[in-house]
Amino acid sequence: MKKGYYALILVLFFNSCNTEDKKKAAADEKAKLEISNSRVVGVGMIVPEMDIVQLSSPVNGIVKKILKYENDSVSAGTPILELDHQLEDAKVKQLGSEVVTQAAQIKGDEASIGEFQAKSENAVTELLRMQRLLAKGAETQQAVDDATTGLKSFQSNLKRLQAGADVSKSRLNETKDALHLAQLERDQKIIISPVNGRILELTVLPGGSVDTQKSFAQISPEGKIIAVCEIDEMFAGKIAVGQKGRIRNVGSLDTLSTGTVFFAYSFLKKKSLFTDQSGEKEDRRVRTIKMSLDQPEKLLLNARIECVIDISGKLKK
Repeated sequence: MKKGYYALILVLFFNSCNTEDKKKAAADEKAKLEISNSRVVGVGMIVPEMDIVQLSSPVNGIVKKILKYENDSVSAGTPILELDHQLEDAKVKQLGSEVVTQAAQIKGDEASIGEFQAKSENAVTELLRMQRLLAKGAETQQAVDDATTGLKSFQSNLKRLQAGADVSKSRLNETKDALHLAQLERDQKIIISPVNGRILELTVLPGGSVDTQKSFAQISPEGKIIAVCEIDEMFAGKIAVGQKGRIRNVGSLDTLSTGTVFFAYSFLKKKSLFTDQSGEKEDRRVRTIKMSLDQPEKLLLNARIECVIDISGKLKK
């Protein structure tokens, strides 16, 4: 009898504990949502207004030199790191030499063309003089024929030189295009910042490799720091642009910054990475809002926070 009595006591005790756990879980969920007639609470993150830039390389390669490091300020176009580009340098140098050689060839062709143009013009003048003399009986037909043949020879050589010069110019243009392409390929090995901002993270070292599929750096663009928050679909309709709010750490009541809702999406979507607790329902929808902040300097980028939005028209702290 005593054993049965003790077993009954244990069963009642565990049932009581389970009931208390369920009540606590329900209370935690209610506290998390924290909805009343005056305010709504959502979970969010502190981010740059223009979003953090995930920087990757347009080409694969081995890191040769790192030029900027974490927390360094950068401007758009500032080199951040160099990949090894010895082969590209050699190709640029070779094509640059070919451009110089071909340009010199064109100058030689043009000099020869000028020489034969002068000879051709003199031959025309001489032929006309001899034709006048032939008309007066002071020159022979043979001499006139020889002068005509000489003129045609000069003209033929002139056309040949002009055609050769045209080919040389075409080759020079092709080489210049190849040089430009080689320079672009080399420049791709020098990774630059696409924006003005500050480097948050750099995950490579000299001698390491980068590829086009993976980001190796994060850059915070210049501009405002904002809070991006998600509001549960139950309360999404209570949110409006212009409403005031405050930011606090998750689970804390201390205000880190006040702010104003300046953007609210017009649709609901699935919860994002802001919501990562196990056991939460996957079918819940949220409305994403953006808040401008009055004291952004007190907040860390990527910090997970709670947004307390005043929906009564008067913020209660």
